[in-house]
Amino acid sequence: MSRDCRELLGVSAGVSLVSLLLWWRFLPLPHIDLNFYTEPAYLLARYGTLAGPGSQHLDLTYQKGMYFYPPGYFLALAAWIKLFGLSADSLLAYTHAVHTGFLVGLYALLRFRYSCLPIVSALVLLATLPAMNHGRPDLTACLFSVLAWLTLPGGAEIPRLALSGFFVGATMLVSPAYGIGIVLTLAVIMATDGTAPLAARLRSLALWLGFSGLTFAIVLVGVFLSQHSWEAAYVQFTTNVAIRGHELNVLPRMETLFAWAFTIVPLFLLAVVPAFFVVLLVWRKSSSPLRSVSLAFLISTAAWLAFNRGQFLYEHHYLFVTKAVFLGMLFSLPLFPRWLRPAPLLLLVAISLYKYKADFLYLDSPLRDSERKYSASVHPSGEVAVDSLYFSRFYRPGSTLNYELLDLHYWPRYLAAIPKRLQHDMLLGLQPEPLEPSMLLVSAATIQRLGEPRYPDIRCTPAFGDQVPLTILGRAWKLPADPYALMVCQKVGP
Repeated sequence: MSRDCRELLGVSAGVSLVSLLLWWRFLPLPHIDLNFYTEPAYLLARYGTLAGPGSQHLDLTYQKGMYFYPPGYFLALAAWIKLFGLSADSLLAYTHAVHTGFLVGLYALLRFRYSCLPIVSALVLLATLPAMNHGRPDLTACLFSVLAWLTLPGGAEIPRLALSGFFVGATMLVSPAYGIGIVLTLAVIMATDGTAPLAARLRSLALWLGFSGLTFAIVLVGVFLSQHSWEAAYVQFTTNVAIRGHELNVLPRMETLFAWAFTIVPLFLLAVVPAFFVVLLVWRKSSSPLRSVSLAFLISTAAWLAFNRGQFLYEHHYLFVTKAVFLGMLFSLPLFPRWLRPAPLLLLVAISLYKYKADFLYLDSPLRDSERKYSASVHPSGEVAVDSLYFSRFYRPGSTLNYELLDLHYWPRYLAAIPKRLQHDMLLGLQPEPLEPSMLLVSAATIQRLGEPRYPDIRCTPAFGDQVPLTILGRAWKLPADPYALMVCQKVGP
């Protein structure tokens, strides 16, 4: 066995052990979007229907079909649920399996494609590891992005171009934002490869884009033909982009301490600004991989900022593959003293660990036992709004609502966006307003994230003020001691 194989096996074993430890400790906690993204996958796996009736407070038509995003993530998760069923453990295992594959692929990309130093590659991995976003499509998109990059050939090898294009199409199907990011990244790398003639580069780029587009189109057409009309899906997608997407594409307040600690320092000061200087310094070196990657990083960052700046600045840049590769290459340069190379990356590791601290501060807490204890004491009836932590436990198709969406009140705006000629078909068989829950099942973690339920005709036990903060070594954190402590709320009166 070669030295490279032994090294990759060692990294794979280490990442797998971390994933197994976290899965055993019932971590990470579900993201607040878990039920929103999991319900359509479950219904697709169970009944063959891609819909999201639990999210009807966002859009009434989600009860008949759900196309706010391309269906790639739903297809992948539905296949997993078909094999392993719907449970908190199986969903967590999916997250860790994808997360492990992504990190191992990222390490292989850093070490064996770009010859980054082992210590630098390991630190980049540690800085990326805490961002798991359990229940969202981000990790799946990152895995496909890394695979697309790893399989991208250095020349006009059609089989590898086809394989890389397949993974790019899959990324676009999972997440348009991550898909645009990896398309721009790899397109810039191919176009600026000074080791090949321009005509050969353009020919390879055209073939690669063709394979990517073909993958995207074939899967999308197949899903639409088996589900709903093109028009309904197009209306849902454009409506979500115009309303929800527009709100997420807002520049957050950058003068706050939070923005400095988690955006300005880790993204701009340690990555974007150095990338500008690197491009200027190596611009004339047409065969330099660092020039191509630096330019690709700047261009794809600009695209993220143009289309999804809010989420990108506060969260998604921690899983930005191009940023990770650029940092690995930058701090592997021999112009940096050996003692200096780890320092910026250690700072990134510290920032990332602190931002996602909740997924590690609960390592000593019996979360799985807590979830089982609270679940056993509840017997839902009627229309029940359930949060993401208890979605897999209490979900009942047609009777379960997405708790995190109840207060958004988006559905009238989504309803008004439907063209008049399509309103009859899209709303046929639906009630004029979304169902109102008669019962709420809300965990302490969700209350800490979103605040106390605000309904005048709802009575909750235990009361909101009964929550105890997590205390470790005498320090109280702004986290509940038991994130799975369940608040049960029911309607009172007539």
